[in-house]
Amino acid sequence: MEPRQLLKCFWQLLHVLRIAGVQTLAVIFVSAAFGRLALMIGARGCGASVGWYDLYFWIFLAVGLIATFISLYYIFRPSVWIVTVERRLVMSTTDASLPFYSTSPVFVFLDAVLFIPAFALLQAGRSESMCQFNSEWAFGWAFFLMAVLFPLVRTVSWFGLKRQIDARRIEIPWATLIMWWVLVVPITVYLTFTYLDKNVFPRLRVPVVNELTFKGGLKQNPRFMAGIVRVQGKLVREIAKCGLFGKDPEKSPYPSGTVLLDMGKGNGQIMVKANRPHLVDQLEIEAENKKDKYFEAFGRLTSLPNPAKKLVCGIGKADDEQKGGLALLEIEMPID
Repeated sequence: MEPRQLLKCFWQLLHVLRIAGVQTLAVIFVSAAFGRLALMIGARGCGASVGWYDLYFWIFLAVGLIATFISLYYIFRPSVWIVTVERRLVMSTTDASLPFYSTSPVFVFLDAVLFIPAFALLQAGRSESMCQFNSEWAFGWAFFLMAVLFPLVRTVSWFGLKRQIDARRIEIPWATLIMWWVLVVPITVYLTFTYLDKNVFPRLRVPVVNELTFKGGLKQNPRFMAGIVRVQGKLVREIAKCGLFGKDPEKSPYPSGTVLLDMGKGNGQIMVKANRPHLVDQLEIEAENKKDKYFEAFGRLTSLPNPAKKLVCGIGKADDEQKGGLALLEIEMPID
């Protein structure tokens, strides 16, 4: 390609950025709003953890809807955009007027860039069952559906509704679209992988403690005390909250709380402890309506009874003489 033509393609990227940039804003902010909404109303059997006064939700929703409206407007109302570039910038004797459609069937190649993070975020959200990841679950589904929405609407509008501009024929800017892919796809892949590596992969890398891997209890599996683990068991006692000592529970949050998990026949039990007020609140939401059901949590394991842990909330109701023993999981999220 001649340098002059290459420069024209580069300046046409301004139109591509106009289309792809606004759509990306729409997808991200609408998805973020749905992520907050999942926390506000509860999802997947979990209780609500955020009230309707949540400012983030309303900001995300407003920005997302505005960006979505702008994107859809130029799909249903196709326009011809012109960018005028000074002759020196395109190595020409005259200024260049570069036309560009606001929509075209081939622009699905622009939309397809969002499929890269969409599939990754969808799988990341679906892989988690804990209530505290409801936001990621809803965000992933919303991101995927929004990423599918734009190419679908673009195709239906063009071929089904015949929303085209027939008065003027504009050549498909293949070179510009290819240039966009060459520039943006590596960045998108890098950002997607960086997000997963920081926020998702650390949770997948930790050892899993469940009925199959915890045979005989903690004494038979001391390897699980080496770091953060993911415990999966049956909830046999809902949350016990301690530590206010005369304070009003309506005004002061509880600083400590525990639930009790059964790890299977002969494997003993694990007491899951939250030692900060916000963790106690989260633990209560996680345990709500899950009695005798599957429950999981992240943290560090130690054995009980333990002189250093003798004041564990609710320990008096647990049997430390049972076969497999009693262990303590202090909640802590894995970080990379």
